Parts: sequence; structure tokens; C-alpha cells
Amino acid sequence: MQMGVLGVGALAEALIRGVQQSNCPFEWCLSPRSTQRVAQLQALPGVSVATDNQSVVDQCGSLLVGVRPAQLEQLAASVHLTPEHHLICLSAGVELQALQQAFYPARVTRMMASIAVQYPCSSVFLYPADTGLSATFTAAGYGVQSFATEVQFEASMLSVCVNAWWLEQIQALADTLVTQTGMNLPEAVALLARAQQESAVLLQHRPEMTPAALAREIGTPGTFTARGLDHLKTTQADQPWVEILSQLLAELKRPF
Repeated sequence: MQMGVLGVGALAEALIRGVQQSNCPFEWCLSPRSTQRVAQLQALPGVSVATDNQSVVDQCGSLLVGVRPAQLEQLAASVHLTPEHHLICLSAGVELQALQQAFYPARVTRMMASIAVQYPCSSVFLYPADTGLSATFTAAGYGVQSFATEVQFEASMLSVCVNAWWLEQIQALADTLVTQTGMNLPEAVALLARAQQESAVLLQHRPEMTPAALAREIGTPGTFTARGLDHLKTTQADQPWVEILSQLLAELKRPF
């Protein structure tokens, strides 16, 4: 797979590094902006640097767009595209219709990911669905999820936010383990990270069950697990999470 990159921002850099660690690395052709990032990435196998944006476009049919939303118009004006080009745009908050107009006549797919995309086995989100692109990233070891509507795709950005929220909770629990058991912090974090990974494994392998049903299956009556679940339910510990998620979803909602 050969892919050009127009604008090597932090997320584009993370994606390049992740893919190049996988069993199916790409051939990358980078635009020369972001000099320091580009110089570091050029040291990786399979990464080259073009003289300008149009040179990237001329060499590559698939193009990853990593510039900020405010820079899209300037980027679009700097390149000549054809119907054979496929743009994969990382710029958050810009509607597909606007991207299609800006980069006409190229085909456009929106992509969302977190900075964890630097490591294979993380996830990428697509809108609209694209079979070829999904297969390419699946082969590189990524989880790929596509969405039926742009509203749903926009909401996937909040799953990236949830990553940070979970990390804060892990910190609080790890600090408690350190204080009350004498465990060192790296040990406590590793223990809790494995617990979270096991929850993900259960969700992946038991899709017929809801998360709440799985929790209650594990937390049989009289166990510490059940006591914890009951305490969290009684204190409505989930409410701050639900409230902020609802608030952010409301801010994202707009007609597409």
C-alpha cells in the first residue's frame, strides 16, 4: 500500500509510526511541511519526502490529509486532484460534503483515531464505509469501525475522549492500591490495565450480552464484585460520565 501524506500533524505521525510497526507496513510519501516531524519519520523504513504537496499527489493515489481544519482551504488550492485520488481526512469537525467540495473531483473518506493509533491493535473509525480501506488497516492490525451516518461518526470522537477519562480513573484506583498495599505505582497501573483489557476481551467474545449483564454475571451475589457494583449503583457513580457525554453529544449534534 502506498499512501501520500498532506500535512504531517501529530495524529498523522502517530498513524505512520503505528503502521510501520505492523506486519503490513505501507510505503509513505510525505509533504515537506512540519520539518522536525518529517525528518524523524524519514528515518523509518518505507518513508520518503516529496518536494511539495503536488509532488505527493502526483506520486500517490491514496492521500492522508493531516492538516488542521483551518488549513484545508489553502491545501485544496495548492493541489490538482483527479477522480482516481482517494483522500482520507483526519481533520475533525469538517463535514464530508464540505470536504468533497473542497477536494473535488477526488473521493473522500473521513477518519478518526486517537493518539494510541501509534500502536497496532488500536482502532480507526471511518465514514463512509470503505471496504478497501477497512481491509488495508485490518491487515495492519487495527480495529476498524465504520458508521452509517455522519452524526454517528462525529460521536466516535467522544470515544477518544473517553480514553482519557478512563486513564484518570485508573490513576485514582492505582493510587489507592499504592497507599493501602505498598504496591509500587507501575505494578498497580499494570494490574488495572490488565483488568481493563480483560473487560474488552469479554465484550469482544460475548457480543450477545450487554456490558451490564456481563458485570452481573461476574459479580455473583455475596462477592466483593457484587458489593462494588451495588455501591457504585447506589451512589450513581455513572451519572457524571453520562452527564458530560450527553452534554458533549448535544454540542456535536447538527444537521448533516
